[in-house]
Amino acid sequence: MSQLLQTDLDAEDELDRQQQEEDDRYAAVAAAATGDLYEIGSLGSHQNGDYNDEDEHVPRTISEIVEEEKEAIRVRDNSVVVKIGLIGDAAVGKTTLMVKYVEGKFDEDYIQTLGVNFLEKTVRVRDANIVFSIWDLGAARGFLSMMPLVCNEAAVLFFMFDLSRISTLFGIKEWYRQARGLNRRAIAFLVGTKYDVFAALPDEEQVEIDKLARKYSKAMKAPLVFSSASHSINVQKLFKVTIARLFDLQCTLPELVEVGEPLLIYK
Repeated sequence: MSQLLQTDLDAEDELDRQQQEEDDRYAAVAAAATGDLYEIGSLGSHQNGDYNDEDEHVPRTISEIVEEEKEAIRVRDNSVVVKIGLIGDAAVGKTTLMVKYVEGKFDEDYIQTLGVNFLEKTVRVRDANIVFSIWDLGAARGFLSMMPLVCNEAAVLFFMFDLSRISTLFGIKEWYRQARGLNRRAIAFLVGTKYDVFAALPDEEQVEIDKLARKYSKAMKAPLVFSSASHSINVQKLFKVTIARLFDLQCTLPELVEVGEPLLIYK
């Protein structure tokens, strides 16, 4: 069953707290993994909804974009519905990221998705309710026939891999080929998961995975985001960048581009 959670991006205090916690968790993970002396909280606090009225430059209104992109963006009960497909190898953390974003929970007990799973979350952007309809495809071969359910009519596709298993990054090439055969219009993102595990890998392994991920991202012309659902790293930011891409909003989130950082490269 789908779940509809209402979030108001105008609740500044709560969202600021969540953003600060996310930055603090990143600093703590990086410090523990590298031994560097990161000051907790030194990354600063950023407004959740960094695309507010003062910062944004919007060449088109949301209603205009919905009309132009009506094949991928639908209207339901006065809300704009945006379908997002999560694609990638088994056990990379697709369901975990979805549940973390929608329900704010992290479950350490992995249960493989059987077929297709989906959840919904509503956020408010300017004067519009945006419903993220997030679809998660089970990666077992028997479920590949269900790939059209996830890809068709999707406005965004997250191609996801496990940062601690480079084989799952190699697999992105085939996932991308199959998904683009079904949907060539969707905005693609390359999303690395389990950054907390990645940060503990030897430096040479981090460099290798980082370099290959950037290469794939460039070839796909896709933003590159390293995330951790367990430590709430770049989960909220991933969807903020998604909103900015979809609705031509100026996102002022600072990019993270250095090797070893939880990459956030979207410009």
